[in-house]
Amino acid sequence: MVRRMGYRTYPGFPEEYIWVDHGDGTGEVIMLLSSSDMEKIREFQSSTALFPGERFIFLLSKVDQEILSYCKRYKITVVQEEEVAKILGKALIQNYLDRPKKTVGERESNENKDYIMVYLEEGQNPKYIKPTIEGQDVIKSIGLRPELIFVPYHFFSYSLKVMEGEVVGERQGTIMVNAVNGKVSTSISGFELLDSWPTSHREVEMKWEPLPSMERAKRWLSESIETEVMEKKETGSFIIFTRKSMKPLEDTIKVTFINTCFYPVYSSSAVAMDGFTGEIGSISDFL
Repeated sequence: MVRRMGYRTYPGFPEEYIWVDHGDGTGEVIMLLSSSDMEKIREFQSSTALFPGERFIFLLSKVDQEILSYCKRYKITVVQEEEVAKILGKALIQNYLDRPKKTVGERESNENKDYIMVYLEEGQNPKYIKPTIEGQDVIKSIGLRPELIFVPYHFFSYSLKVMEGEVVGERQGTIMVNAVNGKVSTSISGFELLDSWPTSHREVEMKWEPLPSMERAKRWLSESIETEVMEKKETGSFIIFTRKSMKPLEDTIKVTFINTCFYPVYSSSAVAMDGFTGEIGSISDFL
């Protein structure tokens, strides 16, 4: 029903909450409660305290003042029973009106099948970025028996305006966020995506979901672009160096989620090789 209302949901932790991404860098997390369970409300507060978006409790029972006071203190919006009924009822009606009309002779099971296919498509694993380095090159670089690990990364496109001295300029590009440790870096390009990887490997479980990763990406852009640029000008007799500050305009930073992919990393003990660029570093750079 949330998706029918025009929003995108994604798997988050804890899994029993509804995680919603609005697609513009904002989002919300919702907990449905059938009773006024204060212990579950406290769990919701503690487990979502760092969530950057709005937090809602849809309560399907009478609410007391203790719950209202607690939620107000922690900036959690309580949606009470009557309002929940209105919201969900409206979604159900819209769902009925928007469903495709059946042609004569079409079976009811076709509608159900379409719905299941969409659900399974959303639940598929991320695609695999094909390593560009394999075999003997890996063995020579990091050891005799490297393990191939696929690390989940979220990919984003971005655009923003920057002040270059007294002139406003524009920047755009792509970045990627490690969904295990939250590290942000400039995105690779020109890679090939595969639906599966045929040989032995290990897949690392995602810890950073797309929405908090998007917020991380925004902070990284804000911090990494603010710098001083050295300019060189040549005249007939002199070479003049000048410093020009470059500062991002915070309100113009726009980050858009592209997809999530498994990134190849070869590991042997504490040493790791980037399976796409060939760079060697520590396994802690990736995990």
